Amino acid sequence: MKKKINISIFLFALVLVACSPKPSQDPGFVFTVVAGTQTAAAYQTDVARSLHTSTPTLATLRPTLTPYPTGTTFVFVPKPSVTPTPLPSATSTPFIRTEWPGWKTGDVVRMPSGTGGNIGTNKKFSDLTGLMVKVVRRNGVALRSVPNKAIGGPMEEQGSAFTLTGVMNKNPEFGWLFAQVIAADGNTYWVGGSEGDEATDPTLSLTFYYPYLTASPTPSLTLTPTP
Repeated sequence: MKKKINISIFLFALVLVACSPKPSQDPGFVFTVVAGTQTAAAYQTDVARSLHTSTPTLATLRPTLTPYPTGTTFVFVPKPSVTPTPLPSATSTPFIRTEWPGWKTGDVVRMPSGTGGNIGTNKKFSDLTGLMVKVVRRNGVALRSVPNKAIGGPMEEQGSAFTLTGVMNKNPEFGWLFAQVIAADGNTYWVGGSEGDEATDPTLSLTFYYPYLTASPTPSLTLTPTP
């Protein structure tokens, strides 16, 4: 019974509280609550943003290293091994012909038809081709168009130089001997006459001539060894 009375009292008290007039609220209360909520939200937003965007100032953990300049690399490619051409010896002497070759050493040839050069026998001496000869006969020599002593021609004085073609003509029937030469005018002639005659035999009236040897000598090069 006592328990029922206590429950009744408790319920009665609740009714009194519910029926009691509500205290009046400040008109700005709602706005204050809203403003506070917005401020708190903005503060939380700024805090979150600062955590993601701000760069914290940290102490330098290691010194700044200045890189060394990059070195230039050179690639050396060895040249192929080449055997140098030996220089000619200063003591070597070029071959100098002083005598005319024997008649039997030449090769028989024929001159072009119509030149009149096929009288007797013609022989080619290759080792005479291109050599120079000089007139040593005091009265000079005749330049003939054909190897025939009966045919005359202009005279070349002593000291005149010719170039040998390498062809010589011999006529045993008349005892004639001629050498074919190229004169200074560029034309080809025959120089000769009676074989063994100092005046007309080309091997006696002409001598081999080497102008590059008779020119003024070139000063020799003296090499001083380096200590």
